[in-house]
Amino acid sequence: MVISIACSKNEDQAVPVTIEIFPLKVGNKWNYLVVRNDSIRSNHVNEVIKDTLCDGQSWYVLTYDTAVRTICKNTPEGWWFLYSKTPDLPGEPSLYYRYPARVNDQYLTADSTLVTVVSINEKVTVAAGSFTCYHYHMIHFREFYECDEFFAPGTGFIRHVVFEPNSGISRVLEVTTLVSTNLP
Repeated sequence: MVISIACSKNEDQAVPVTIEIFPLKVGNKWNYLVVRNDSIRSNHVNEVIKDTLCDGQSWYVLTYDTAVRTICKNTPEGWWFLYSKTPDLPGEPSLYYRYPARVNDQYLTADSTLVTVVSINEKVTVAAGSFTCYHYHMIHFREFYECDEFFAPGTGFIRHVVFEPNSGISRVLEVTTLVSTNLP
């Protein structure tokens, strides 16, 4: 007995799409509301302004209100930054947001930030809507503060809570929340 099996490519089949923790594409933009000390309000914008090559690899330039520029990229391990101790030194790739990750994963970044994955499915509601988020707790040893950051895969940075230095997580200093996105 001979059994023959044939496969053909179906052009109508959906191609799987990899979802990134923070989608990087030139033109992507996120608008935020920042509230400091429960009263001082300001707006802030993140925008991917261009892509660039670093050591033959594709990276993206992400701005923070056009003044601060971060060079970053997504890989199958998560969202990476090029970290440099001083402006005249070349950047060192550093994994900042492990994705996918497991609850209680813990690691140290190149700038001595201890990152702990608190949750991978925490519901967060902000002006832009409700999102299922990864929750990262970060202790920034060099800058002497702690924060909680929430990312919705495919959308990006949703909420950021900064705690007063030397207070652990007992006193909130600043909260940043997503108001809207433009992810063409």
